[in-house]
Amino acid sequence: MNKILLIIKREYLSRVKKKSFLIMTFLGPILFAALMFGAIAVTMNDKSVYQVLVVDPYAVITHYDSSSQTLYPRFVDQFKDNERVIYSFTRKEVSPEDFKAGQYQVMVEVDDVTINDGKCNFYYKKFPGEFVQRKVGDDLEISLERFRVVDSLQLDYEKYKRAKMNVSFAEINVDNMGQEDKTQEKAVIGFVFAILIYMFIFMYGVQVMRGVIEEKTNRIVEVIVSSVKPFQLMMGKVIGIGLVGLTQFLMWVVLSSVVATVGISFFSSQIAGGAAVVENAQLMSTGANQAEMMAELMNNQAINWFFQINWTLMISLFVFYFIGGYFLYASLFAAIGAAVDSETDTQQFMLPVSLPLVFGYIVSAMLIDNPESAAGNFFALFPLTSPVVMMVKATMSSTSISMILTSMLILIVTFITFIALAGRIYRVGILMYGKKASYKELWKWIRYNP
Repeated sequence: MNKILLIIKREYLSRVKKKSFLIMTFLGPILFAALMFGAIAVTMNDKSVYQVLVVDPYAVITHYDSSSQTLYPRFVDQFKDNERVIYSFTRKEVSPEDFKAGQYQVMVEVDDVTINDGKCNFYYKKFPGEFVQRKVGDDLEISLERFRVVDSLQLDYEKYKRAKMNVSFAEINVDNMGQEDKTQEKAVIGFVFAILIYMFIFMYGVQVMRGVIEEKTNRIVEVIVSSVKPFQLMMGKVIGIGLVGLTQFLMWVVLSSVVATVGISFFSSQIAGGAAVVENAQLMSTGANQAEMMAELMNNQAINWFFQINWTLMISLFVFYFIGGYFLYASLFAAIGAAVDSETDTQQFMLPVSLPLVFGYIVSAMLIDNPESAAGNFFALFPLTSPVVMMVKATMSSTSISMILTSMLILIVTFITFIALAGRIYRVGILMYGKKASYKELWKWIRYNP
C-alpha cells in the first residue's frame, strides 16, 4: 500500500508542478469566459443599421398613397423603423444584381410562394444578427397573417385575435402534485454534468495511456517494476492522474464562479442601460418580445424548476460517476498503453474502448427530447455508458432510487473487474517490446497465470 501511495504522490506532483498544468488551470476558465463574454459583448455592441427593402409586387402588405406617390405598410402598426432597421418598399421586381449594386443591406421578396406557404427569399450583403432577423420576420409574419384573415377569409382581424389561442402544457407528474415537473429543463442540467464527465474521462484517461507508453518507450518501467508490482504501478498511475484531474476540475469550478460573477455583474449593468435605450427608442414588436422574455425570466415561477432539482443527489452522483467512470476507462487506457510500443499503434484498440462512451453521450442528448425512453433506462444501467447517461436520468422524477443504486452497484462491480483484467494485460505488456499485440494476444495475457 505504501508503494502505491508513493507512486500516486509521484504522478500527482510531477503533473501539478508542470507549467502546462498551471497555465491551463488558471487561464482555462479565463479563456472560456473571454470567448463567451466576448461573443456577448460583440453582439451587444453591434450598432449596425440595416436598410431593408421589402419587395411586394402583389400588393399584399403595402398601400400606395396617390397624393404623396409613396408606398406605406398596409398595416400601420407593422414595419416600424427603429435604430437598427429602416424599411423601404417597392412593388417593382428587383433582381439580385440590382440589389447587390444598390444601397440596401437586406432585401425580402413577398411573392406568390410567400403568400401560399410563407417561404420568403431573404437576400443580404452582410448577414444580419438575430435582432434584425426576428424583427423583419415578425413584421412579415403578422402582416401576411392579417392579409389572409382580412382578404381571404373576410374576417375582422380584432375578432380573429380574440378567438386565436396558444396552447402550452403545464407538466405535472401525478406523483408530485401541486407543481410543474419541468422534466426537459432539468434534463439539460443533467446533460451539463454528463458532458463534464465525458470530457474528463477522455482527457485524463488518455493521459494515463500516454504516460504508460512514455515510460515503456524510455525503458524507465524496467527499473520501476524491479521495486513494485506491475498492478501497483498501474493503480498508482491511474489514481494519481485522476487526482490531478479532480484538482483541476475543482480549481476550474472556483475560478469559473469568480469570473462568471464578475462577468454577469458587468453585463447586467450593460443590459440595464440597454433596456433604457430600448424603452426610449420604442422598439415596437421586437422590443415588446424582449420585454416579455425578460419578465418571464424574472418570474419566480419560471425559474422554480431550477430549485426542484435535488442538488445534493446530483453532486453526489457526479462525484461517484466521475470517479467510477474514470477508474473503469483509465484502467483500459492503461492496458492499451502497456500493449503497444508507440501512440500510433493505439488506434486499433481506441475505437472499441471509446465507442461506448461516445454512444452514451449521444443517448444523453437524445434523452432531453425523449426523457422516458426505454433505451435511456438500459444505458443508464449499462456500466460502459452509465457514467454519462445516469446524470441525465437522475434529474427525472420517474427515476427511482433503486434504479440509481442498481446502476452504481453494476458500475462498481464492472470497474473492479476491468481493473483486474487490465492489470493482467498490464503486467505482461509493460515489458513486451517490438511485437505488435493483437486481440488474440491480449486474451492470452489475460489468461496467463505466472
